[in-house]
Amino acid sequence: MPLHPQAAALLEHLSRLRMPPLESVGVPAVRELLGGLRQVQGEAEPVAAITETRVPGPAGLLPVRVYHPSARPGPRPLMVFFHGGGWIAGDVELVDKPLRRLANACGAVVASVEYRRAPETQFPGPAEDAYAAITALAERAEDLGADPGRLVVAGESAGGNLAAAACLMSRDRGGPAIAAQLLICPSLAPEADSPFVSYRRYATGYLNTRAAMAHFWDLYLASPQDAAHPYAAPLLAEERTGLPPALILVAEYDPLRDEATAYGHFLRTSGVPGTVRRYDGALHVFFLMCESSAAARARADITAWLHDRFPTEGVAPGRAG
Repeated sequence: MPLHPQAAALLEHLSRLRMPPLESVGVPAVRELLGGLRQVQGEAEPVAAITETRVPGPAGLLPVRVYHPSARPGPRPLMVFFHGGGWIAGDVELVDKPLRRLANACGAVVASVEYRRAPETQFPGPAEDAYAAITALAERAEDLGADPGRLVVAGESAGGNLAAAACLMSRDRGGPAIAAQLLICPSLAPEADSPFVSYRRYATGYLNTRAAMAHFWDLYLASPQDAAHPYAAPLLAEERTGLPPALILVAEYDPLRDEATAYGHFLRTSGVPGTVRRYDGALHVFFLMCESSAAARARADITAWLHDRFPTEGVAPGRAG
C-alpha cells in the first residue's frame, strides 16, 4: 500500500532538517541524528514506577532502566529489551517513551538494557552483553515484581538482532529459560548479496537504507568471518529448534522486511511458533514513533500475543495506548 501519511510526514520533517544519509557521516553524528528522533516521539506517558539499576556484564556493570506498569491482576512477564541504532547508536533514552507505553499496554515489567556499542566494542561484545543481562535479570525477576517463568527477550532493529542472538546463546549454553522472543524490525544477516526483494525495493528513500545497513555491519563485525557466525547473523543459524516462540514485527517500507519475515518462516519449519505481523505503509522506525497508528497497533498486537502466551484466568489483555 502507499506510504502511510504519518510516515510520509516524518520523512518530510527530516527532509526539511536536511538530515544527511546515515552512511555518509561519522559515528558521533549518527548518534546525534538518531538521538534527535526523541523530539518527534510525543509526550512521555507516566508509569507506576521507574527504577535504575545495573547488572554484571563481561566488561563491567550494564545500566538497566526498569519500567513498572500500573498494578493489575495476575503475574507479570519480565521483558528484557534491547534498543536499536545499528549497534553504534541509540540508548535507553531513545526507547524511553515507546517502552513506557508498551509497559502500560501489555502489563509487563520492561527492563531496558544499555549495552556496549560498536565500533568501540565490536561483535561479539554487544551480544555477550545481551546474554549476560538476560541471565542476571532472570535471576532478579521476582525482586523486580515479575514472574521468572514468563521471561520475554525483545529488541528493535539492531536490538532485535541482539535479542535473537541471545536466544540462540541461551539455548546453546543452557542459560535462562526464555519463554518468548519479540523481534521488532530486526537486522538478522549482513546485507551483502542479500537475496531479498525488500533490500532492492526500499534501498533508498525511506530513512533506513541498504547503504546504511552495510555501513553498520562493517562497524559491528570485527572480521569478515564474523558475518557467518549465528550469534552475529541469527538468520544464518543452521539449527533453529529449541528456540522460544517468536513474534516478529516488520514494516512494509524497510530493507529488513523480507529477512525478518524469512526468519519467522524458518522458525516455523523448525517447529518453533513464529508469528509475523506486517505494518503496511510503515517505516523501519515506526515503533519509535509511539504516537503513530502503526505503533499503537503494534502495542495491541504485542499485548494480545503475550496474553495468548501467558493466559491468566479471568484477566483480559491490557489496552494499548
